[in-house]
Amino acid sequence: AMPKSVYTSEDFLAQEIESIFKKDWFCAGRASSLPNPGDYTTLELAGQPIMVIRDRDGALRAQSNVCLHRMSTLLIGRGNTKSIVCPYHAWTYNLDGSLRGAPAMNQNDAFCRDKLKLPTVRCEEWLGWIMVSLNPDAEPAADMLGDVEGMVADYQMENYVETFFET
Repeated sequence: AMPKSVYTSEDFLAQEIESIFKKDWFCAGRASSLPNPGDYTTLELAGQPIMVIRDRDGALRAQSNVCLHRMSTLLIGRGNTKSIVCPYHAWTYNLDGSLRGAPAMNQNDAFCRDKLKLPTVRCEEWLGWIMVSLNPDAEPAADMLGDVEGMVADYQMENYVETFFET
């Protein structure tokens, strides 16, 4: 076992965040828990608020869960939404993160709504698990977990279905 200090050390935590959580893949749940367009879950990874949402085309997307305007948290917990609306000034984003509307900004000639989109986070599905990474250069999750896949093949994890969740 590791020494007790590992679990309480701020320095050790900082090293883990830099060396692991900002660089590797992190499991964000089961893909089956987000079956419909607009289904989402939220999490924080290495201090970054993230949402994973099923878009209108059925793809899973991970993106920043922070409004581009005043940095407010957009979604909380889990649920379903037709669009992502900031509770602060009602900036509205499509499920793909593109900005749909920004009240009161139409009077600003320099404002270009079409160029604004929530930052994306790498998101892949592996054996039915939602995997996210803050590292744009991380090798694909399936490649990184290739050896593990062989070890767990008998469990047929691709067929797992989430039957409960905490709110």
